[in-house]
Amino acid sequence: MAGAADRRLARAIAFIALIGAGYYWMAGGEYTRADLVRLERQIESRRAESAVREDELAAIRAWADSLVSNSWAIERVARERYGFVRPDEILVRFVELGDRSDPPESPPRANIPP
Repeated sequence: MAGAADRRLARAIAFIALIGAGYYWMAGGEYTRADLVRLERQIESRRAESAVREDELAAIRAWADSLVSNSWAIERVARERYGFVRPDEILVRFVELGDRSDPPESPPRANIPP
């Protein structure tokens, strides 16, 4: 009978130790399971950001390469950014007017006697 009581006591101690280890794994210690999950999410987020940045960098490198080797790309930049035109062309620019809170000024009146 004493052997059965010792086995029950050993099982109870093992069960309590197992529950304590589970609690320590989930909520105790320096880093909890929730911290681990949060860090894994941050890693995935940073990997996705890194992939986006790598795609942007590849596009920039391709554009830089085309500027070095392609005269059409250089002409396009000169036309779009700097308004360059060929001698036989006319440059037309469209400018959007922003919302103005004050009314436009009236033109000055000429001093003409009546």
